[in-house]
Amino acid sequence: MAIFARNDTEMMGGRNTFQTTSWSLVRSIQDVKALDTLISIYWKPLYFFVRQKGNDNETAKDIVQEFLTSLLSKQTLQKADAARGRFRTFLLAALENFMKDRLKSASREKRGGGQKIVSLDFSTGEKEFTLQVRAGESPENVLNRAWARSLWEDSLARLQGEASHLEALRMYLADSDYKSISAKTGLSESAAKTAVHRLRGQLRTIITNHIRETVSTDEDLRGEVAEFMELLR
Repeated sequence: MAIFARNDTEMMGGRNTFQTTSWSLVRSIQDVKALDTLISIYWKPLYFFVRQKGNDNETAKDIVQEFLTSLLSKQTLQKADAARGRFRTFLLAALENFMKDRLKSASREKRGGGQKIVSLDFSTGEKEFTLQVRAGESPENVLNRAWARSLWEDSLARLQGEASHLEALRMYLADSDYKSISAKTGLSESAAKTAVHRLRGQLRTIITNHIRETVSTDEDLRGEVAEFMELLR
């Protein structure tokens, strides 16, 4: 997807410097907006991972709901050590440990006390799992690809602009030429190019800022952006 140029792992210039070693998304998790962001981007990759581990739809739904509830009710996120690496790695390790403990437990009682902290569209998640997951693909790779796609879709949804400009970007991302974009949106080709350029920049910023909130160092940021780009191919 033609959003990141080859040198875009350096895309934010001097703002790339981390003042502290911390996951700002995790630190602010008590904020409703931060919580919504985390859940909207990560629940589906977690669900895909659990399904690819061989669990059926209903079991996978329960595991993901219970896991997210456990993370928040036990304040696991706030206790996590950001210096140990990127957030995605921590989240996967926490999920695997949760699944092992759950399997060992003889009790069928919900770990979250039977309460569901979020409403997740598992019907859509299952449909996308069926369409997107490749036979024989490792659960870890499934999670990583789903993370990249979820972050991409969430970032697109956060774009702000006029309807014609957003449509121009959508068509650009679908490989339409500017002549076609102009005819569909009513924008001149020059205006369409300007709109696409501006929205591409906005999209880069949204994606990079999210990734910045889930890593601890500049090196991790560059690595995550590069992996994100690769996973979307």
